[in-house]
Amino acid sequence: MTTAASAIPAPPSPRLLSIDFLRGLVMVIMALDHVRDFMHFDIPFFNPLDETKTSIGLYLTRWVTHFCAPTFVMLAGASIYLVSTRRSREDLRRFLLTRGLWLILIDLTLMSFIFSFTPHFVFFGVIAAIGMSMILLSLLLSLPVGAVFSIGLFIILFHNLTDGIQLQPGTPLQLLWGLLRSTAGMQLGSMTIFAGYPILPWFGVMAAGYGLGSLFRHGYDAAKRKHVLRYVGAAAILLFLVLRYFNIYGNPTPWKPGATTTQSVMSFFNVLKYPPSLLFLLITLGPVLIFLSFLDNARIRPGHPLISIGRVPFFYYILHMHAIHLIAVLVGVIMGFPLAQMLTHNFSLDAAKLRGQYGVSLAWVYAIWLLLVLGLYPLCRRYAAYKQQHQDKRWLSYL
Repeated sequence: MTTAASAIPAPPSPRLLSIDFLRGLVMVIMALDHVRDFMHFDIPFFNPLDETKTSIGLYLTRWVTHFCAPTFVMLAGASIYLVSTRRSREDLRRFLLTRGLWLILIDLTLMSFIFSFTPHFVFFGVIAAIGMSMILLSLLLSLPVGAVFSIGLFIILFHNLTDGIQLQPGTPLQLLWGLLRSTAGMQLGSMTIFAGYPILPWFGVMAAGYGLGSLFRHGYDAAKRKHVLRYVGAAAILLFLVLRYFNIYGNPTPWKPGATTTQSVMSFFNVLKYPPSLLFLLITLGPVLIFLSFLDNARIRPGHPLISIGRVPFFYYILHMHAIHLIAVLVGVIMGFPLAQMLTHNFSLDAAKLRGQYGVSLAWVYAIWLLLVLGLYPLCRRYAAYKQQHQDKRWLSYL
C-alpha cells in the first residue's frame, strides 16, 4: 500500500547533489566556448592556445573550457553506475543500447544541422561519442566494476601509443580510424563528414567514470570517498607534471620554452584535446576529482541554479547550441551581412570566408555568454521540475 509520504520522492543525497552541481557548472562553462567559437573575431586567424599569437585572456578563456568534455563524460559513467544500483542488468543494458543509438542519431542529424543550418555537414561530435561509449559500456555490464574501471584506465594511459599511425587523408579507412582513435574529415560530393570526438579515448573516460561511481554508492564511507578522490586527483596532476616537463609520453606535441615565461607556461599547458591525449585527461580530470572531493562536503541547496542545469544536460545542450547559432546569425545581420548568407554560413568550416569582417571582441563574448545562460536557466529549471514530478515516464530519461 502506497502512503502519501512514500509517494513523495526522497530528497537527493549530498553526494548526488555534488555530481549534479559539477555537471551543471561544466555545462555553463561549455557555453562560453561555443559562444567564442561562433562569434569571436579571431576564430579564423589562429588557435587561441598558440602562445606566440594569443593573449592571456583568450588563452584562459579557451583553456578553462577544456574541463567540460572530460568531466561530463566521466560523470556520465558515474551516473550509469548509480543507475545500475537501481535497475536490473538487462534493463540497464537495453537502456544504454537504445539511448546510445538515440544520441548518435541526434548528433548526426539535428546537431549537425545546428552547426551549419544546411544538410551538407555531418559531424560526429561529443554527443555521438557519448552514445557510442554507452553502447560499448552496455557490453561490459556483466564484468565486475573494478574490471570496467581497469579497462577504462588502461585505455586512458596507453591509447597514445597509437599516435604514430597515419593513414591517407580523405579515405574511408582514415575516416574509420578517425572515428575510433584520431580525428578525420572526408568529402563526399557536397557532403562534409567530420569525426571530431574519437570513440576509444572517450569510452576510456566513461568506463573509468563508471568505476568512480562506485565511490558514490549508498553506504560508502564519505571520508574514504573524499580521500580517494583527492589522492587520485593529486596523482593525476603529479603524473602530468612529470610526463610533460620531460616530454616523455602522453601528448603528440612536446612543449618548449617560449620567448617569455608566460609563453613557456602557455606552451606547457597546451595539450591536445582532439583527440584527447593522456596529458589532456590528466590535467583536466585530476583537478576535477579534487574539486569534487570538496563539493562532497559542501552545503548545496537542491534548488541551486547549477543543480537545475545539471539535471537536464541534454535539454540544455541542444537548446544552447540552437540559441548560439541564431545569435551568431543576428550578429552577422547587425554587422551588415545578408540574412540568407548568415543562415547558410557554416561556422565550423567557413569562418575564414568572413575573415576581418565578422565577429565581436572577447568582452562581448562574455556578455553574450552570461545573457545566454541567464535566459536558458528558467527553461532548464522548469524542465528539471517536470522531470522530477514525472519520474514514472521513462521516455524522459532519453531527453
